[in-house]
Amino acid sequence: MIDHVPAEGLAGFRHRKDSGETATRDRWTVRAVNAWVSSVLPPLLESGTAPGPVLDVGCAEQPFRPLVEASGRKYVGMDVVQNSAHSVELFSTLEDAPSPLEPFAAVLCTEVLEHVVDIDAAFAGLRRQIAAGGVAVLTVPFMFPLHMEPYDLRRLTLHGAEQLAGAHGFRVDHATRLGGLPDVLAMLVTDGSILPIPGSLYSKMKVGVLRAAAGAFVGLLDSGALSRRVIVNSNSYLSNGVVLRAI
Repeated sequence: MIDHVPAEGLAGFRHRKDSGETATRDRWTVRAVNAWVSSVLPPLLESGTAPGPVLDVGCAEQPFRPLVEASGRKYVGMDVVQNSAHSVELFSTLEDAPSPLEPFAAVLCTEVLEHVVDIDAAFAGLRRQIAAGGVAVLTVPFMFPLHMEPYDLRRLTLHGAEQLAGAHGFRVDHATRLGGLPDVLAMLVTDGSILPIPGSLYSKMKVGVLRAAAGAFVGLLDSGALSRRVIVNSNSYLSNGVVLRAI
Protein backbone atom coordinates (compact mmCIF):
# COMPACT_ATOMS: atom_id res chain seq x y z
CA MET A 1 0.00 0.00 0.00
CA ILE A 2 1.29 3.49 -0.89
CA ASP A 3 1.24 5.81 2.13
CA HIS A 4 3.26 8.57 0.49
CA VAL A 5 4.61 9.50 -2.93
CA PRO A 6 8.42 9.20 -2.69
CA ALA A 7 10.49 11.97 -4.22
CA GLU A 8 12.98 9.51 -5.68
CA GLY A 9 10.15 7.79 -7.54
CA LEU A 10 8.78 10.96 -9.08
CA ALA A 11 12.26 12.16 -10.04
CA GLY A 12 12.43 9.45 -12.68
CA PHE A 13 9.46 10.72 -14.70
CA ARG A 14 9.72 13.16 -17.59
CA HIS A 15 7.72 16.38 -17.26
CA ARG A 16 6.68 19.01 -19.78
CA LYS A 17 8.95 22.05 -19.98
CA ASP A 18 6.34 24.25 -21.62
CA SER A 19 2.61 24.31 -22.33
CA GLY A 20 3.00 23.83 -26.08
CA GLU A 21 1.83 21.02 -28.32
CA THR A 22 3.13 17.49 -27.81
CA ALA A 23 3.02 14.44 -30.09
CA THR A 24 2.12 11.93 -27.35
CA ARG A 25 -1.20 10.67 -25.99
CA ASP A 26 -1.04 13.68 -23.63
CA ARG A 27 -1.61 16.19 -26.39
CA TRP A 28 -5.37 16.48 -26.08
CA THR A 29 -5.23 16.99 -22.31
CA VAL A 30 -2.27 19.38 -22.64
CA ARG A 31 -4.16 21.35 -25.29
CA ALA A 32 -7.37 21.55 -23.25
CA VAL A 33 -5.67 22.37 -19.94
CA ASN A 34 -3.37 24.96 -21.49
CA ALA A 35 -6.24 26.73 -23.26
CA TRP A 36 -8.38 26.81 -20.13
CA VAL A 37 -5.65 27.95 -17.73
CA SER A 38 -4.52 30.60 -20.24
CA SER A 39 -8.08 31.91 -20.45
CA VAL A 40 -8.96 32.00 -16.74
CA LEU A 41 -5.74 32.71 -14.83
CA PRO A 42 -4.60 36.08 -16.28
CA PRO A 43 -8.00 37.79 -15.78
CA LEU A 44 -8.10 36.54 -12.19
CA LEU A 45 -4.63 37.92 -11.46
CA GLU A 46 -5.24 41.21 -13.25
CA SER A 47 -8.59 41.79 -11.56
CA GLY A 48 -6.97 42.49 -8.20
CA THR A 49 -7.53 39.05 -6.68
CA ALA A 50 -5.79 39.27 -3.29
CA PRO A 51 -2.30 40.83 -3.38
CA GLY A 52 0.69 38.53 -3.31
CA PRO A 53 2.59 35.89 -5.27
CA VAL A 54 1.28 32.85 -7.13
CA LEU A 55 2.15 29.32 -6.03
CA ASP A 56 2.37 26.52 -8.61
CA VAL A 57 1.86 23.21 -6.80
CA GLY A 58 3.51 20.22 -8.43
CA CYS A 59 5.21 22.65 -10.78
CA ALA A 60 7.77 20.19 -12.25
CA GLU A 61 9.37 22.02 -15.22
CA GLN A 62 7.08 25.05 -14.70
CA PRO A 63 5.27 25.33 -18.06
CA PHE A 64 2.96 28.05 -16.72
CA ARG A 65 5.66 30.28 -15.21
CA PRO A 66 5.71 32.70 -18.21
CA LEU A 67 1.94 33.08 -18.00
CA VAL A 68 2.07 34.05 -14.32
CA GLU A 69 5.02 36.41 -14.70
CA ALA A 70 3.38 38.11 -17.69
CA SER A 71 0.61 39.14 -15.30
CA GLY A 72 3.14 40.95 -13.11
CA ARG A 73 2.94 38.48 -10.23
CA LYS A 74 5.82 36.72 -8.53
CA TYR A 75 5.90 33.01 -9.39
CA VAL A 76 6.81 30.41 -6.75
CA GLY A 77 7.18 26.75 -7.68
CA MET A 78 6.54 23.91 -5.21
CA ASP A 79 7.29 20.24 -5.80
CA VAL A 80 8.78 17.23 -4.05
CA VAL A 81 11.87 17.16 -6.28
CA GLN A 82 14.08 19.74 -7.98
CA ASN A 83 13.58 20.29 -11.71
CA SER A 84 16.19 20.44 -14.46
CA ALA A 85 16.41 24.26 -14.25
CA HIS A 86 16.84 24.19 -10.44
CA SER A 87 13.96 26.67 -10.16
CA VAL A 88 11.77 24.87 -7.59
CA GLU A 89 11.73 27.05 -4.45
CA LEU A 90 9.57 25.06 -2.03
CA PHE A 91 9.87 21.33 -1.41
CA SER A 92 6.81 19.65 0.07
CA THR A 93 3.81 17.52 -0.68
CA LEU A 94 0.56 19.43 -0.72
CA GLU A 95 -0.66 17.37 2.24
CA ASP A 96 2.32 18.40 4.41
CA ALA A 97 2.78 21.99 3.21
CA PRO A 98 2.88 24.39 6.19
CA SER A 99 1.08 27.73 6.29
CA PRO A 100 3.27 30.31 4.50
CA LEU A 101 4.44 33.50 6.19
CA GLU A 102 2.79 35.41 3.36
CA PRO A 103 -0.36 33.73 2.01
CA PHE A 104 -0.51 33.37 -1.74
CA ALA A 105 -2.91 35.34 -3.89
CA ALA A 106 -3.48 32.31 -6.07
CA VAL A 107 -2.49 28.68 -6.29
CA LEU A 108 -2.19 26.83 -9.57
CA CYS A 109 -2.45 23.05 -9.44
CA THR A 110 -2.72 21.29 -12.81
CA GLU A 111 -3.01 17.51 -13.25
CA VAL A 112 -1.51 16.84 -9.81
CA LEU A 113 -4.34 15.80 -7.50
CA GLU A 114 -4.61 12.34 -9.05
CA HIS A 115 -1.20 11.63 -7.49
CA VAL A 116 -1.80 12.76 -3.89
CA VAL A 117 -2.19 10.02 -1.31
CA ASP A 118 -4.70 11.76 0.99
CA ILE A 119 -7.05 13.94 -1.05
CA ASP A 120 -8.68 15.56 2.02
CA ALA A 121 -5.29 16.45 3.48
CA ALA A 122 -4.29 17.84 0.09
CA PHE A 123 -7.32 20.15 -0.05
CA ALA A 124 -6.63 21.25 3.53
CA GLY A 125 -3.02 21.99 2.53
CA LEU A 126 -4.26 23.89 -0.48
CA ARG A 127 -6.45 26.08 1.71
CA ARG A 128 -3.54 26.83 4.07
CA GLN A 129 -1.59 28.39 1.23
CA ILE A 130 -4.21 30.92 0.11
CA ALA A 131 -5.20 34.29 1.53
CA ALA A 132 -8.90 34.84 2.21
CA GLY A 133 -10.43 35.95 -1.07
CA GLY A 134 -7.63 34.33 -3.06
CA VAL A 135 -8.18 31.65 -5.67
CA ALA A 136 -7.13 28.13 -6.51
CA VAL A 137 -7.06 27.22 -10.20
CA LEU A 138 -7.19 23.45 -10.49
CA THR A 139 -7.33 20.82 -13.18
CA VAL A 140 -7.66 17.14 -12.36
CA PRO A 141 -8.23 14.35 -14.91
CA PHE A 142 -11.52 12.53 -15.33
CA MET A 143 -10.53 10.26 -18.25
CA PHE A 144 -6.87 9.51 -18.85
CA PRO A 145 -4.86 6.26 -19.04
CA LEU A 146 -2.78 5.05 -16.14
CA HIS A 147 0.43 7.07 -15.91
CA MET A 148 3.36 7.61 -13.56
CA GLU A 149 2.63 4.20 -12.05
CA PRO A 150 2.33 3.29 -9.24
CA TYR A 151 1.60 6.90 -8.22
CA ASP A 152 -1.61 7.30 -10.22
CA LEU A 153 -4.19 7.02 -7.46
CA ARG A 154 -7.56 8.50 -8.49
CA ARG A 155 -9.86 10.28 -10.91
CA LEU A 156 -12.37 12.96 -9.90
CA THR A 157 -15.63 14.21 -11.34
CA LEU A 158 -16.67 17.85 -11.14
CA HIS A 159 -19.06 16.85 -8.36
CA GLY A 160 -16.22 15.25 -6.42
CA ALA A 161 -14.06 18.36 -6.76
CA GLU A 162 -16.94 20.59 -5.64
CA GLN A 163 -17.65 18.39 -2.61
CA LEU A 164 -14.01 18.51 -1.52
CA ALA A 165 -13.90 22.27 -2.04
CA GLY A 166 -16.93 22.86 0.17
CA ALA A 167 -15.51 20.66 2.90
CA HIS A 168 -12.22 22.59 3.06
CA GLY A 169 -13.03 26.29 3.11
CA PHE A 170 -13.65 27.07 -0.56
CA ARG A 171 -16.58 28.08 -2.69
CA VAL A 172 -16.70 27.16 -6.36
CA ASP A 173 -16.48 30.20 -8.63
CA HIS A 174 -16.29 28.25 -11.86
CA ALA A 175 -16.29 24.59 -12.89
CA THR A 176 -16.19 23.12 -16.37
CA ARG A 177 -15.44 19.98 -18.36
CA LEU A 178 -12.30 20.15 -20.47
CA GLY A 179 -12.11 18.22 -23.73
CA GLY A 180 -15.01 16.50 -25.49
CA LEU A 181 -15.75 13.04 -26.83
CA PRO A 182 -13.59 13.39 -30.00
CA ASP A 183 -10.61 14.27 -27.77
CA VAL A 184 -11.31 11.31 -25.48
CA LEU A 185 -11.55 8.89 -28.40
CA ALA A 186 -8.38 10.21 -30.03
CA MET A 187 -6.50 9.92 -26.75
CA LEU A 188 -7.72 6.36 -26.13
CA VAL A 189 -6.88 5.17 -29.64
CA THR A 190 -3.41 6.76 -29.42
CA ASP A 191 -2.84 5.05 -26.09
CA GLY A 192 -3.43 1.64 -27.68
CA SER A 193 -0.51 -0.52 -28.81
CA ILE A 194 -1.11 -2.87 -31.75
CA LEU A 195 1.59 -5.55 -31.99
CA PRO A 196 2.03 -8.60 -34.25
CA ILE A 197 2.35 -12.18 -33.08
CA PRO A 198 6.04 -13.13 -33.52
CA GLY A 199 6.73 -15.16 -36.63
CA SER A 200 3.40 -14.55 -38.35
CA LEU A 201 3.46 -12.72 -41.69
CA TYR A 202 -0.34 -12.42 -41.70
CA SER A 203 -0.20 -10.91 -38.22
CA LYS A 204 2.32 -8.31 -39.39
CA MET A 205 0.16 -7.38 -42.36
CA LYS A 206 -2.93 -7.12 -40.18
CA VAL A 207 -1.10 -4.93 -37.68
CA GLY A 208 -0.01 -2.62 -40.50
CA VAL A 209 -3.61 -2.21 -41.64
CA LEU A 210 -4.90 -1.64 -38.10
CA ARG A 211 -2.18 0.92 -37.32
CA ALA A 212 -2.94 2.81 -40.52
CA ALA A 213 -6.67 2.76 -39.73
CA ALA A 214 -6.05 3.95 -36.17
CA GLY A 215 -3.79 6.77 -37.40
CA ALA A 216 -6.36 7.86 -39.97
CA PHE A 217 -9.14 7.81 -37.36
CA VAL A 218 -7.09 9.89 -34.92
CA GLY A 219 -6.26 12.36 -37.69
CA LEU A 220 -9.94 12.66 -38.57
CA LEU A 221 -10.89 13.19 -34.92
CA ASP A 222 -8.12 15.73 -34.47
CA SER A 223 -9.16 17.68 -37.56
CA GLY A 224 -12.63 18.31 -36.18
CA ALA A 225 -14.24 17.09 -39.41
CA LEU A 226 -16.41 14.47 -37.68
CA SER A 227 -17.94 16.97 -35.25
CA ARG A 228 -18.37 19.84 -37.71
CA ARG A 229 -22.02 20.94 -38.16
CA VAL A 230 -23.22 18.44 -35.57
CA ILE A 231 -23.71 18.58 -31.81
CA VAL A 232 -21.77 15.89 -29.94
CA ASN A 233 -23.07 15.32 -26.43
CA SER A 234 -21.29 12.92 -24.10
CA ASN A 235 -20.58 12.34 -20.44
CA SER A 236 -17.00 11.48 -21.36
CA TYR A 237 -14.42 14.25 -21.12
CA LEU A 238 -10.72 14.62 -20.36
CA SER A 239 -10.30 16.79 -17.29
CA ASN A 240 -12.03 19.04 -14.77
CA GLY A 241 -11.28 22.76 -14.69
CA VAL A 242 -12.21 24.38 -11.38
CA VAL A 243 -11.69 27.86 -9.90
CA LEU A 244 -12.09 27.92 -6.13
CA ARG A 245 -12.40 31.03 -3.94
CA ALA A 246 -10.94 30.84 -0.42
CA ILE A 247 -13.52 31.89 2.19
